[in-house]
Amino acid sequence: MKKAIFLCFLMLTGCGYTTRGFVYKEKTIYIKPVVNKVNITSEKRAYSSYNTYPILIEKRLTNSLVNKFNIDGNLKVVNTKEGSLSLQCEIRNYDKEALRYADNDSVTEQRLRLYVHCDLYDENGMLLKSKDVVGDTAYFLSGRLAKTESSAQTDVINDTARRIVEAVVEEW
Repeated sequence: MKKAIFLCFLMLTGCGYTTRGFVYKEKTIYIKPVVNKVNITSEKRAYSSYNTYPILIEKRLTNSLVNKFNIDGNLKVVNTKEGSLSLQCEIRNYDKEALRYADNDSVTEQRLRLYVHCDLYDENGMLLKSKDVVGDTAYFLSGRLAKTESSAQTDVINDTARRIVEAVVEEW
């Protein structure tokens, strides 16, 4: 009998798990357009025929962040800073690296990484959180699992946006 009462108690109260890791007094978030701070004229990029750079990646990341926050639903995205959290992000670097080579030394698999620094401010302009986030994706250049570089760029942008949303909503 005691076991049955205890089991009913556990079922009624639940385990206490929630997907919300951090609760803010503000229920809205303003996403400032992402700023691109990648130095495309650096020596590493200037003398490398392997590094590329996607055009308008900051605009694509901003749009992906808005979409991910809307899907998440914990914070409502608004167009003004007043009375809401403010998220500011800077793209610090974008890298492409070879992971696998074929016998003839041609690249068969690559990885893209997007390095972003994020600052979250409250409605009064006080810094709540500051974090570096790295999104990545790997893709094959040939074979049945092959992807184009532009679709891999979309994947790395979506992965980075997902990680930023998780970092804001979850406890850092």
